[in-house]
Amino acid sequence: SRTSVSASPSSRIENLDRAVDVGLRENSMSRFLIAALICLTASGALARASGQASGRLVPLSSREYDQLSPAIRSALDLAKRACGDEYITVRNGFLRYLQGGTGEEFTAVHFDQIGCGNRAEVCTSGGCLHRVFVSRVGLQREVWRGNVFEIDMLTVSGVPALEVHCGAFDHSCCKRLIWNGTRFR
Repeated sequence: SRTSVSASPSSRIENLDRAVDVGLRENSMSRFLIAALICLTASGALARASGQASGRLVPLSSREYDQLSPAIRSALDLAKRACGDEYITVRNGFLRYLQGGTGEEFTAVHFDQIGCGNRAEVCTSGGCLHRVFVSRVGLQREVWRGNVFEIDMLTVSGVPALEVHCGAFDHSCCKRLIWNGTRFR
């Protein structure tokens, strides 16, 4: 006859308790990891939602202003005077940068991201003013300007380029301008 060996009820309860403890620890660890990820995501979202990153206009600090090149400061000063504003306010992304393949750096100024009490000075029905500057060997000069809805700077086959969006939702009027070493064409 076969005899079955079975664990005593107390050892089964201990095994069950151990299994529950392991399960709870694993569940607690999973919950902790999920909570940590949620907190990290939320803190990143809060960081983006505060100050400039939220899309609100905030004053450009004198320290930030002083760090800009003379050409960019001059462009902002002209806009400030034309707008009739006391100080310069900006949104995150009012300046965008692209490093060229031969050591130049391009800076785009998006005037739609700059506060202006007299919006008609920087925006028309054709879009808002955008200006692009190139820096090379410490010298900076303007290489493109236009009133358009948006511009994107990108690299195409190793060459800097601008994508100019001339319509708010009309992608058929998007033009790509390629850098030829002196200007975008």
